[in-house]
Amino acid sequence: MNPVGEAEPPRGLVDGIARAWRAPRRAMAAEVAAGLSERRALLHLLLACGLLFVASLPMAVRSSAGLAVDEPVSAAVSAHLFAWGALAPLLGYALAAAVQLVARAFGGRGGFLGARAALFWSALAAAPAALAVSVIGALGTVLAGRVLPQLAWLAFPAFGLWVWIFAASLAETQGFDSTGRVAGAVVLVLLAIVALAEYASRHGVR
Repeated sequence: MNPVGEAEPPRGLVDGIARAWRAPRRAMAAEVAAGLSERRALLHLLLACGLLFVASLPMAVRSSAGLAVDEPVSAAVSAHLFAWGALAPLLGYALAAAVQLVARAFGGRGGFLGARAALFWSALAAAPAALAVSVIGALGTVLAGRVLPQLAWLAFPAFGLWVWIFAASLAETQGFDSTGRVAGAVVLVLLAIVALAEYASRHGVR
């Protein structure tokens, strides 16, 4: 594996996430050194989905105000639980497969398991940041008595953290030299997806 991602001795999961914030490529190298497996990748995915579900709860409560049902909060929370508990894992596997196909086209050598490991690990490593943003937003709403739109900007650093950890992890598992180039490619692909979605929305594409 590339020396840029020289592995450190594997330790606990919390310690691994903390190291991913400091040196994401080395953290992924430690995961590789510990031995990639489908079970471990699935565990990372499920833990990430669980944390992101908790982070989505304040949004679920806010969105419940517009539901015309007997128990709007329960309905909104149930919808978020289904999304993160059932749909998100399936989407994760589909997205990891797409990532591997693109990485292979550019010379990636990590295989589909490597792509899944990189995507699922980066989601887990960045999930605490999303949870922190959610807690800050909820506290701001409680203290101010209303939703504070400016707190939405806190999501950008959390998203940027995920992009960097994912790019570093993917670069490590696929054998790419430059994490920066991988991060740039990830950002360009995400921007293209957003642009396509916006175009479809504006022009009523069905």
